[in-house]
Amino acid sequence: MIIIALVSPTGGAGRTSLAIAAATQLSMLGRNVTLVQADPINNIEFQLGCASRSPRGLGHVILQGESLEQVMNTSSAGFKLLPFGEVSIAQQLAIDRVLMEQPQRLTELFQKDDFAEDAVVIIDLPRWPAPWCQKVMALSDLNLITLIPDSASILGIDTLLPHLLESRGASYFLMNRFDSAKVLHLDLWTLCKMKLSHRLLPFYLHEDQALAESLAAGLALADYAPRSQLVEDQQKLCNWIDAEIG
Repeated sequence: MIIIALVSPTGGAGRTSLAIAAATQLSMLGRNVTLVQADPINNIEFQLGCASRSPRGLGHVILQGESLEQVMNTSSAGFKLLPFGEVSIAQQLAIDRVLMEQPQRLTELFQKDDFAEDAVVIIDLPRWPAPWCQKVMALSDLNLITLIPDSASILGIDTLLPHLLESRGASYFLMNRFDSAKVLHLDLWTLCKMKLSHRLLPFYLHEDQALAESLAAGLALADYAPRSQLVEDQQKLCNWIDAEIG
């Protein structure tokens, strides 16, 4: 089993939409994909075009021992989906305590038969820092950190880097919502390249209004705007991931 963690130092960096695109594309490449949302925002089903979100999910598996079979389902794109589920603030805090005090619970979770030996598990994490980020990245084989070309995102790199060194897997940074016609974006790309060297992927995901429109329409971007440059960018990224995980 291969675990891929998606994380970012700021909100609005496109983790969830990217996780969905990666799960969809890797499934099309023949991978046995399970997409997990480890974020209490629990919005992944809305981004998949569902009219409602599951009341129970990963949070209840961790906190209450809920059966994975009861909360995992299959998306229309063919990959398995484990949403986070609806939890209160008190339950969120309790889940965080479990993760910090009993980190083996996550290891045991991914050893269950619901996760096949050949599975590629893509985990959509909350914004850094969060207990979920630290504990998942201790198990992950590949970390993909999404950045956007603004100062908050770039400043967040320095606080994140030391923790990535403690991770089991390799870590790479990806620039999202990039517009090469904007001087600021080009300047920030140069700064990131200086900071990260080969850890910054040599390609980026273009900014595209069609993504927001497709989410509002409840459609996958590839269905809503199949000729979008962003669709091509996502395919390139997934081909890179497929080659990276072997």
